This record gives sequence, structure tokens and C-alpha cells, in this order.
Amino acid sequence: MVFGTLFAFPGDHPRSIGILAVAKANNLDLRVIDEPRIPEHLEVSRLGKVPAFHGEDGLKLFECIAIAIHANIPLVTLQNDKTTLLGQTKQDYVHILKWMSFFNTEIIIPMVEQYLPLTGIRPYNKDTVTTYAKMTQAAVDVVEEHLTKQTFLVGEDLTLADIFCAGIIAFGFQFFYGRSWREANPNVSRWYQDIVNQPMYSAVTRKVELLEEPKLINVAPSEKAETLEMCTDAAPPGEGVSAVE
Repeated sequence: MVFGTLFAFPGDHPRSIGILAVAKANNLDLRVIDEPRIPEHLEVSRLGKVPAFHGEDGLKLFECIAIAIHANIPLVTLQNDKTTLLGQTKQDYVHILKWMSFFNTEIIIPMVEQYLPLTGIRPYNKDTVTTYAKMTQAAVDVVEEHLTKQTFLVGEDLTLADIFCAGIIAFGFQFFYGRSWREANPNVSRWYQDIVNQPMYSAVTRKVELLEEPKLINVAPSEKAETLEMCTDAAPPGEGVSAVE
């Protein structure tokens, strides 16, 4: 039976990757509609937020963290002792939620605000881009320090936090994080490469080749707007390309 329908952007959307990965790992039959803001989508999220979920049981959800958690509920009800995606203790679980929330706000939001002016989607201002780049890096620094003594974000095993958060920061590795950045942030870089090569993650995404140099730097875009292909291949998180969730 179909578990439900996920409304998403085409391509590897940062806030949808973790949902798709855990749904597939849990053998959930998830139908994906990559055409946002159609009437069926707006019935679930009046703001047209992506991703959004409509379950076969009638459940309607927007907000990516809630959807990702819901995709793991079958593991809890089946009491699968081999699964650690939601952690092994209550403390693990709240830490998983903490990191998912942190990446979903403190990292992806300023990163998208850095991206939009550099692609001509919003007016370019060098100082504004610099400010958002610094905000993103300050948040990443928190993760870099945390991973100094951690292989995974929570505990000693792979969890939903790793899968979800790697999908979020993949946006940075796709556009901003060249070799010099990775050398300056070795713990985040090591963790990211570990997670994206996990079968659960790689089963639902295209492989992103690591950059030698950033694709986007802090200079005015040569064109007023990015091509449609770029917008659909790497659509920024949130409600279209002009806002975040």
C-alpha cells in the first residue's frame, strides 16, 4: 500500500533528501510529485511549502523535520532493534532533533541567502553576501568542533540526523565548498563524505563531485537570473527560490 505522497522540487532538494532516504530504507511506498503548487499540494500546505506530505491515512504535514520523523515511525511501531536512526535513548532522540533543527535554520537559511544574489535571483550586494557567508560559516564551525571527537552527529551510529543534515549541507558542497574550504574544515568534510556514501543516502541522490574551486564566489552574476536548468537541478530549499521554509 502507498504510504503517502511527497510534494517536492525536481532534482536533489536539500530538505527532501533525508525524507526520501529513510522512506526507501524503511521500504515505504512513497509517491513523489515534483510539481509544486498544484492544487493537491496547496491542500496540504496553503503556502506551497516544499516538501509537503499527504498520507494515505489522511495525515497532512508540512515542515521537513516532521515529515522525516513520520517516515521513521514504522520502525518504532515494528520495534526493529537493528535500527538506530532515531537513536538508542531518549537523549539521543532529542539530540537528533536538535541537529536537524540547527542545520535546517542556522545553516541552510543563510546559505540560500548567499546563493540567491549570486545567481541573479535577488539583487546583488557584496556586503550582504559576505554577511550571510559569515553567518553560515559560524554555524558550520559549531559542527566542525562537535565532530572533532564524533564520527556521527549523535552517538556511535548513523542516525536520521546524519542523513537529513548531510542532505542540507550538500547544497554548500555543490556550490561553495572547494578544496581549500574542505582543508580548513576537515571534520565536516570527512563526515559529509562518509554520509553521502552510505547506501541509504546514495540510493536516492545523484553523486555530487567535490569541487576544486567554488562554483559561486562573491561577485555580481553575469546574467540577471540563473537558467531554468540550474534552478530545477538544485532548487534552493523552501517556498520556491525566493524564500525558505
